[in-house]
Amino acid sequence: MAEYYYFAASLPMLRTDKDIPISYPEFMEKAAEQLSKRDYENLTFAVFDHKDDKATLPIVKEWQDFAYRLDNALSSVRAEHLGFSGYSRNVDKSFESIARDIVENKDPLEGEKAVLSLYFDFLTSRENGSPFSSEALMIYALKLQILERMNAFDEEKGRAEFDRLYEAIEGNIKG
Repeated sequence: MAEYYYFAASLPMLRTDKDIPISYPEFMEKAAEQLSKRDYENLTFAVFDHKDDKATLPIVKEWQDFAYRLDNALSSVRAEHLGFSGYSRNVDKSFESIARDIVENKDPLEGEKAVLSLYFDFLTSRENGSPFSSEALMIYALKLQILERMNAFDEEKGRAEFDRLYEAIEGNIKG
């Protein structure tokens, strides 16, 4: 894999406790200018939506596998909590207690933030190679997407949307 010293060194550090220093589209625009065609194409497979099976690079496959196993455990525990009998999935037992802790959290926003933090931490644990490699840029792209999602939560907007939907449902019941 190629090394991108200047480009990688010019990227701002990503942290969960700070504002996003660059947007994902800005990052991808810069990457298109700096990376080889092949490396850029591979970078396009490093996406938050892990259901794309076109990726062949190990780090992206690892990400997809981790996210799938965690999401699978969360779905199973949520189904159990909602009383859906007969909903069975082959759940990775190493994720079961984590999923239970997240689902049992009374605040759905905190639960979602916990999931995103697990994703971020997983990717951070994979940053053991060269910080200038195309693989490191894929990890950066994934972490950037996670941070964008994390920072998209706005309590006021969420409350306003909830109130709007609740009033609409209440109106349908009365009407």
